[in-house]
Amino acid sequence: MANQYRNMSIPYTEEEIAEVVEACKKFKSFENNSFGSADLGTVCEVMRYERTAEQIQAFVDYYEKYMGGRLSLKGIEEIMRTQHNASLHAGWYAGFCDSDKDGFISKCEFERVYDLMSSQWPKVAGKTYDDFVGEADADKSDAVSVEEFVNWLEANSN
Repeated sequence: MANQYRNMSIPYTEEEIAEVVEACKKFKSFENNSFGSADLGTVCEVMRYERTAEQIQAFVDYYEKYMGGRLSLKGIEEIMRTQHNASLHAGWYAGFCDSDKDGFISKCEFERVYDLMSSQWPKVAGKTYDDFVGEADADKSDAVSVEEFVNWLEANSN
């Protein structure tokens, strides 16, 4: 792949995804269909995915703290398949955030991914969980569903 960053509004092709997966398999840290978070910057380069050092570090920190410092190939493939579309990507992100899979985003789940979200979506930075509930809870149930979370992320993606 060329070093030039790609237009993220254009979907990755299956061939591009396969190329990134094969590159990940060559990392020294690769084992059990995953690789170490220290290789994330290289993955972004191979994907031609423009991210600042701070954004990459937020991902590394998250994966170190919550995922044992490992990223799965499946996760990278999912990101690549959704990144071009704000709605698809927000949906993937909501599924990632809803760690207990109860269909709602709890305060703990929100806070767990807050630094990562705020590094990727600048409009999210500085918002508290109460701000989030106030903005996202469309049905005023005092709970934010995954669907409401997706809508909120989409609204904060521009």
